[in-house]
Amino acid sequence: MFTEDYYLKIIAQYGYNPLRFNNINFTFPGIDEIEMRNMWLCSYNIDSNFNLNSKILFTTGIGLSGTPHLGTISQIIRAIKLCKNNDVQIVLGDVDAYTGRKTSWESTQLLKNKYENFIKNMGFHGIIRPQSTFDSNVYITHSKICKYFSHEIASQSEEDLHEFYVSKGKVEKEMTFNREYSLSLMCADFIDPLIRENYDEVVVFLGLDEHKYVQAANVVIESLSNEFPQLKGKSIKAIYSPLISGFNGFPKMSKSFPESSLNIEDSEETIAQKIINDTYLLNDNSTVTIQLMKAIGNYKKSEIDNFIHLMKYNSNKWIKEKEKFIRKLVVVKENWNNA
Repeated sequence: MFTEDYYLKIIAQYGYNPLRFNNINFTFPGIDEIEMRNMWLCSYNIDSNFNLNSKILFTTGIGLSGTPHLGTISQIIRAIKLCKNNDVQIVLGDVDAYTGRKTSWESTQLLKNKYENFIKNMGFHGIIRPQSTFDSNVYITHSKICKYFSHEIASQSEEDLHEFYVSKGKVEKEMTFNREYSLSLMCADFIDPLIRENYDEVVVFLGLDEHKYVQAANVVIESLSNEFPQLKGKSIKAIYSPLISGFNGFPKMSKSFPESSLNIEDSEETIAQKIINDTYLLNDNSTVTIQLMKAIGNYKKSEIDNFIHLMKYNSNKWIKEKEKFIRKLVVVKENWNNA
């Protein structure tokens, strides 16, 4: 599903700006153009005229329906790189997991504490905010949003994998109140820094399959701005990362499908086995392992190019590079175990 044709279709349909190869026309503080190309695929509402001198909050969210897989960790690593020179927030979606994914409250709170410690262990020094925080400001914003948030907005905001999750029995096919609540709260997470005038701009960084969440937030902002003039002319901006394909033919790694991913609580033997045995060539002529290396390995582009060459022409050296990468993943696993 998540092929080059899919990317081009989404980019064209929603007017996104491709961020590939020489098409990048802006950078973020502390991140050069080559890193930008490696980390992200396309942007929304950002161009070369983007004012980096304004007060900007970069924000992302992590669902707490289970322990992190490597796709989730790749987002944390992007946040770590951004936070060295920018204000960055990670929202821990414990309320979303409870309402939208029917995870028990006890489980979400245990995971909340674990995730927070883990993210700090990985080197993140920005803002970590659970949705269940005692700070009520976002919930005041949520109340303001609910006046304008509709069933239609929620129904049009399903991520592109919704039908796949329905077919596997993970979510209901029709929009329900609890999922509407989750989606509207997510919009409040995005909009709150603007409506309270803490920041001039909010840039959300997510996987491209989640682009409709940003569309929903901007529809709400347009309605809200008639009542709250501080939102006039404002919109949520976004930058989207390419998706990491899943093992065993899954379109992407997902906590909902353990067989699709490498989970941080997998044994070292399981991690090694999945990486070493990963030989399936994807549509972009890479493998899941190559995508993981690019997303979380802190490798230079020249190193990634060399890995692709070794994968094709020197299997013995390629296995040795995989073994080095496995050792990097074990370090991440130890950070989780110590959280």
